Amino acid sequence: MSYELPHTPHLTPHTSYRFLLSAFCFLLFLNCNAQTDSTKVKYHNPKTASWLALIPGAGQIYNKKYWKLPIVYGGLGATTYLIYRFQKETSLYKKEFLARSDYNDNKENSDFIDKRNPELEDRQDAYILQQRDINRRNMEISIAACTIVYFLSILDASVDAHLYYYDVSDNLAIGIKPKINMDNSFGTPTPCLALVLKF
Repeated sequence: MSYELPHTPHLTPHTSYRFLLSAFCFLLFLNCNAQTDSTKVKYHNPKTASWLALIPGAGQIYNKKYWKLPIVYGGLGATTYLIYRFQKETSLYKKEFLARSDYNDNKENSDFIDKRNPELEDRQDAYILQQRDINRRNMEISIAACTIVYFLSILDASVDAHLYYYDVSDNLAIGIKPKINMDNSFGTPTPCLALVLKF
């Protein structure tokens, strides 16, 4: 039994040129499309910036204000760390106060397990309560600060997007110059100051 390979047509110089010409035209078409896409003016949308700003720093990236990223992330990182730290301290003093209350209620019970913190043994109950309240207040302030930094980053991205096309070149100027007005009724010159805007 013999097996025959299917007949494959040989490439002639004529078909090779057609193939190369087709490939060249296809690549030329792709290059032209890439150039026209890159020359399109993309409109900077403030609404997109506001939505992206819900992700911290994304609105600043959209507005190409990369130098603001360390400020946004630094503010959020610092306030988040303070929230964590003060929450941990609040929890420590709260547990200590509850452990002391349990100890006072059950110290005669032989099965009772003392959960008081030995590091805080020499501190008074009033000090423990005071520290719990101070750390709780600081934690709440840190939460408020973190929220403010977050909403300020959203506001900053939105305002930057609205002012994206605002011209702040050196050609803009405002100044006050002396001027002489001619009074039409009497024809006498009157000195005054004029506000001059240059575009």
